[in-house]
Amino acid sequence: MNTTIRKGKTLFYGHQMFTHGLARSGHFTLKEADALEVYGKTLSGLADQSLLPENEEEQVFVEQLSQIGECSLYATKLWKKYLKVIDKQKVCHSFSKSSGRTFHDNGNEYSFSE
Repeated sequence: MNTTIRKGKTLFYGHQMFTHGLARSGHFTLKEADALEVYGKTLSGLADQSLLPENEEEQVFVEQLSQIGECSLYATKLWKKYLKVIDKQKVCHSFSKSSGRTFHDNGNEYSFSE
């Protein structure tokens, strides 16, 4: 990523949902995952305002984060994509129907009581 945004002091491994890393998550290309690992700490700090922008590109990043729609800065597009991935709510569909049965322990065997 050709940018003047400062690199993070440590590598950024992302949200806890990326247990095998950003590159192996299937949500990001290798280029995107590498950029997030290198610049992610800075982008995160700028996004939550724990870091102040030190140059023009960082200031543009902060301004574009609040905009809705298309962004011109690659770092902003990438960070919005990251936020979209971690904000997805997982929906669990169950195909079983509860019959109201419960398990009772009869020694070592389990039996249904109706």
